[in-house]
Amino acid sequence: MNPVAVYVRTDKGAEEVAHRSQAIPSRARSLLMLIDGKASGAQLLDKFASYPNAAEFLQLLEDSGYIEALAGSAASAAGPAATVAIEPGLAEAKRLLVQTLLEVFGPDADQFTGKVDNARSLAELRVLGEKYRDLIADFGKRKKSEAFWQQFEPLLPAA
Repeated sequence: MNPVAVYVRTDKGAEEVAHRSQAIPSRARSLLMLIDGKASGAQLLDKFASYPNAAEFLQLLEDSGYIEALAGSAASAAGPAATVAIEPGLAEAKRLLVQTLLEVFGPDADQFTGKVDNARSLAELRVLGEKYRDLIADFGKRKKSEAFWQQFEPLLPAA
């Protein structure tokens, strides 16, 4: 994986997200769903640091043709103009929420993780976090829900 190249889903990757063919491990599919064409290889590795075996899964996705480096992205990703202002703590909060969803729902978490990745602010993430906290509790995992919220809420601005 090129650390400065920006990665996008290929047609094969988009097909896998849409149809869940079971051709790849569910955790790799969860990572595939979070590939948005904006992050470099290094940023992806940092973003997914909390996922077990994230580097191996990302390499699998690239080697299998589910993701690819965006043409010409190595040069543009290195420049300051390519940097998008991201709210401090947003990536960490997303990681925690996605990790919790994967722990509770396993492969079925895929239906929720895309919404988490699309959140562009901590305020949006708070709404999703509250919704998923309640869903986790309703799923019979009240202690997990409470533990998640104790870690998650301090990452968010006051409501």
